[in-house]
Amino acid sequence: MKIFYRLLPLLFALLLPLSASAAAPNKAPAARKSTFIIAPFNISGAANLAHLERSIPQMLTSRLYWKDRVEPAAPDAGAGAKPIGDQAEAERLRNRFKADYVLWGTVNVMGETCSLDVRMLGKDGKVWAQARETRPQQVISAVSAISDDINREVFGRAAGGRQASGSGRQGRANQMNPDILVNETTNKEVYLNPQFRYSGSSTQDDSRLRSAPLNYPAIGMEVVDADGDGKNEIFLLEDTHLRAYSFVGGKLTPKGEFTFPANNQSLSVKSLPHGSGNAWLIVNTVDSGGVPNAFVLTWGGGQFTQVMGKIRWYLNVVKLPPLFKPVIIGQRAKPPRLFELGVHEMIREGNTLVGGGQINLPVEANVFSFTWMPADRGEIGGERLVVLTKDENLRVYNSKLNRLAATSEKYSGASVGMEIDPAMPGLQRTEAQIPSVFYIPIRMLAVDFERDGVSKLIVNKPISTAAQIFERYRSFPEGEIHSLFWDGVGLSLQWKTRRIKGTVADFSVADANNDGIPDLVVCVNTHPGALGVSSRRAMVLIYPLDIGLTNPGTTPDKSDIYD
Repeated sequence: MKIFYRLLPLLFALLLPLSASAAAPNKAPAARKSTFIIAPFNISGAANLAHLERSIPQMLTSRLYWKDRVEPAAPDAGAGAKPIGDQAEAERLRNRFKADYVLWGTVNVMGETCSLDVRMLGKDGKVWAQARETRPQQVISAVSAISDDINREVFGRAAGGRQASGSGRQGRANQMNPDILVNETTNKEVYLNPQFRYSGSSTQDDSRLRSAPLNYPAIGMEVVDADGDGKNEIFLLEDTHLRAYSFVGGKLTPKGEFTFPANNQSLSVKSLPHGSGNAWLIVNTVDSGGVPNAFVLTWGGGQFTQVMGKIRWYLNVVKLPPLFKPVIIGQRAKPPRLFELGVHEMIREGNTLVGGGQINLPVEANVFSFTWMPADRGEIGGERLVVLTKDENLRVYNSKLNRLAATSEKYSGASVGMEIDPAMPGLQRTEAQIPSVFYIPIRMLAVDFERDGVSKLIVNKPISTAAQIFERYRSFPEGEIHSLFWDGVGLSLQWKTRRIKGTVADFSVADANNDGIPDLVVCVNTHPGALGVSSRRAMVLIYPLDIGLTNPGTTPDKSDIYD
C-alpha cells in the first residue's frame, strides 16, 4: 500500500499531459490562399458612368484583398479582358488565369433608378449572385456593401479584415477598416493610432507626443536624415531662419540655424535625398521686390552649408511617374504676375539650377499645387494626378489628364501668402473672386500605409467658421489631417486625426524621434485669438503609427467627438 501511495503522484504526472492532449482541439491547418479575377463591368444606360466599367473592379480589388488569404490572381488579371456576358465566359477567364474565383457584373441605369447585378463563379462551379437597386449617384455605396457581403459569405471574413468565425484577430493597424470613417465610438482594431478614432485621451503619452512651444511661429517643416547618420532631424522654417532640431526625450533640442537675407520672406522648405549622403534642403524665399530667391542647403557636422543661392525659380520636390522618385521641379516668376506658364524638371548647371523638360500638367496647376498618386495594385496606367484648385478644392485627373472628380471640401489651409496680379496665368481669378493673395499650398503626400499597393492621399483640412466668410482670414483655430482614398469615383475619407488645436503649418510622415516607428509629424502654430497673431508659437506634434496589433481594450474618448 505504501508503494501505491508513493507511485500515485507519478501516475498523475503521466496522465495529466495525456488528458490535456486529448482535450485540446486539433490545430487547424493553415488556410490556403484564394485568388480572384474581376472582369470589367458592363455599363449601360448612362454615358456619364462609362468610367465605372474599370473603376468598380479597381474598388472591388481593394476591398476584397486580404493579405496572404485572398489576393488577385495576377497584378494585371482582368485588366485586358472585356465585360463578361455569361457563366461560360467567366469559366474561360477563370481557367485562363488559373484563379479560384472570377467576378463580373452589370450596371443598368434607367432615369433615376440604377440596378446593380454582381455574380461570382467559384472553382466548384457554384455561382454567388446578388442584385441591388439604387440611385446612380449611390452606385459606389452599393458596390461597397456588396463587397462586404462577398467577404462575409464567400471568404468567411467580417468587415475590417477579421474572420467571421473563430477567435483569431486579423485586424491590424495597417489594414484599415473601410466601414469606419470618422467619429467612431466603439472599440475597433483597425487604426494606425488611437488619435485617429477619437479614442484615448490627451494624457496618453504613447499616442501623441508634443514639444514645448517655441518662441516663434513656423512657416514650414521638414523631417529628414540630412547628414546620412541614420537619424532624422527636424527642420523648422521661420521668416528669416531655418533651424535644425533633434527630438530626444520628448523635447526638441536645437542643433543649429541658418539666416537668410533680412529683406527676404521665407515661403517653404522641402528636402531631396542626394547621392553624397547629405540631403538637399530647398528653401523658397522672395525678396522685397517679389522676385524668387531660392536656396539649396545641406546639414552636416552640426552646421548648415549653402550649396546654391539666388535661384530665380520657385522650387518644389515631387515624385513623378513612372518611377515615383523625388525630383526637383521649378516654375519661373513673371513679375508683376507670379508664374510663367509651364512647370519644368530642374537640372544642376554649375552653382545653380536651370529648367529642363516641361512637365505635362493641366493649365491650372502650378509648381506647388499638385501631387501624383501611384497606380493601385494590378492597375495599368492607373496613376492619378491630384491638383489643389484656386478655391482649395481637390481635382483628380487620370494619367492622360482627363478630369475624373473634384471634392466639395476645401483642403490645404495655408497661411503664407504673396501679393499677386489677379490676371496671373494658371489661377484664372478675377478681382471679384480674389483678394490678390496667392497662398503657398501645404504639401500633399501619397502614402501606402497598409503596404498593400494602394496609396492614400494625406492632406490638411483647416477648420474655421470665420474663414468661410472672410477669404483673407487664414489664422485657422483648428485643423485635421485627413487620409483620402480613391474609391473608383472620387476621393473618400478613410481616417482623420482628432481636432488639432491651432493652425497647421506643415506635416510629414517620418520617424521623427528615431525609435524605429514611423510617425505622422505635424507642425502647428498656436492660435491665441484673432487679435493675437504676434503671440503665435510653433509646436511639433508626433503621432506614432503603430503597424502592429492595436489594443482592443482602448476606451474611446468621447470628449473630442464633434457634431
